[in-house]
Amino acid sequence: MKPVVFIVGLFFWMCGIVPVFAQSRVQYSADGDMTNVPGRPGWIKMSRNVVIYYQGMRINCEYFEVNESTQEFEARDNLRIRTKEGAIITGLTLTNDPRNNTLIVNRNVVFTDVDSTQLFTDRLVYNRITEVSTYTTGGRIIMTDSTVLTSKIGHYHGKTQAFHCKTDVVIVNPSYTIHTDTMQMVNNVVYFFSPTHVWTDSNYMYCERGWYKIKDQIASLVQNAFIQTPDHKMYGDSIYYEMEIDFGKAFKNVTVIDSARDVIVHSDFAQSDRRIGEAWFTENPVAIMINEGDSLFIRGDILRIIYDTSTNDVHHMLAYHNVRFFRDDMQGAGDSMSYEVRDSILTMFGSPIVWSGNDQLTADTIRTFLSNNRPQYMHLLNRAFIASKGYYEGHFNQVKGWNMTGFFNDSSELERVRVDENAETVYFVIDDADTSLIGILKVNSEWMNITLEDQDIVGILYVNPEDGAMYPEWELPVTDRFLRGFLWQDDRRPKSKFDIWTQQAPQALPPLKIPERTDIRSSEMLQRTDFER
Repeated sequence: MKPVVFIVGLFFWMCGIVPVFAQSRVQYSADGDMTNVPGRPGWIKMSRNVVIYYQGMRINCEYFEVNESTQEFEARDNLRIRTKEGAIITGLTLTNDPRNNTLIVNRNVVFTDVDSTQLFTDRLVYNRITEVSTYTTGGRIIMTDSTVLTSKIGHYHGKTQAFHCKTDVVIVNPSYTIHTDTMQMVNNVVYFFSPTHVWTDSNYMYCERGWYKIKDQIASLVQNAFIQTPDHKMYGDSIYYEMEIDFGKAFKNVTVIDSARDVIVHSDFAQSDRRIGEAWFTENPVAIMINEGDSLFIRGDILRIIYDTSTNDVHHMLAYHNVRFFRDDMQGAGDSMSYEVRDSILTMFGSPIVWSGNDQLTADTIRTFLSNNRPQYMHLLNRAFIASKGYYEGHFNQVKGWNMTGFFNDSSELERVRVDENAETVYFVIDDADTSLIGILKVNSEWMNITLEDQDIVGILYVNPEDGAMYPEWELPVTDRFLRGFLWQDDRRPKSKFDIWTQQAPQALPPLKIPERTDIRSSEMLQRTDFER
């Protein structure tokens, strides 16, 4: 068989064709003479205009040493490698390691892929089989869209054009900057595997795992996720965010901070869609309207915020089902609630109840008008009822009517109540001198006006009283001491802000130090390196 192989090989050589089995061997030519390498048995050397063909690659250099038996070779000076895929590698020296199928290029290395992506480094290991280029001494990659990637360690996959980088990884683009320690970039998607900072033109993002679709500007952030936009800050175990349309979702331990409007919302799920101007919070949501004197805490099964898509100004805050709110000076509960931000009107529906000091207020609908985040006056609409603890246990002062209006003083305490239509009252009259019970006043009238001081009734004006009398305590049966519809519900009253949470209240967020984007852009690792000069 050997003569046949020789003849076939001779035929291909005469025709100028290199057969496949010949390509696995080193083929070379040079203008200079071929001589042995002193001290390296089996090695030969040549120089001047050296051309090498190996494994589908063409290599040009000025000096070449080769061991034909092992297929090891070295090249240097004016080094230029064209891979079988069309990539170009230049550098100062080249070493071929046939056992590991790698080429090792050193000093001033530039790898230019077929799509013009360029890699600059000082030492490059290129695997001929996998087409993976590896650097471990620091590298800089310039992509066709002017994106620049730098890292200490990196792998570039020629077949998939994927990047795997570690240690001080920085990606800089006119539209975004990314700083991380471990990342992978495939098809314009950056995957994070370590603490990562992302800056865009108007936003900042942080996570410890996740991905970012560059062209679509979509991010999925996991583990201690954080996003800061011009108007909000958002924390969560994970966050999904589409920047172009300003649509986002957050999951578990979510906190949204609107510093411009002094509003904080906690929940375990949040969704915001700028296109329709709405944000939804579910799974134990609580909204906090911050006030230096007395913040307002609101919870419901669902919180909904409606805002102006052009200005981001909030119009309404809505709470649905099992609603409770807490202020130091006022608490409430009901089925649903609406807060009109522009007019500062807080409206409660569905068997609402409000507590203020010793007073319990109920009606079909309760509407509170606020100023500087403090109650000014309150409308109790349809079946209005106010009950207050009396001086003695079991005594309750009561006022009932079709509608009522309560007015508050600067301390958010009721100072006057006007009762409209079908006014009824039960009032336990106490002697100021010895606090003894004088009697029980029970009167019905067309309407009435009640004056309070330090949460105690100091005057009642009846208009067109229909009937009424002052009864000694022993003459008025216990059942007649309560107006129809009386129900004391102090067990529903939130005693502190923590009582409105159905689960454990969230812990205070640790301060997050946000690095400046300019600090990353100007870091030494982004400057032109020696091998690019």
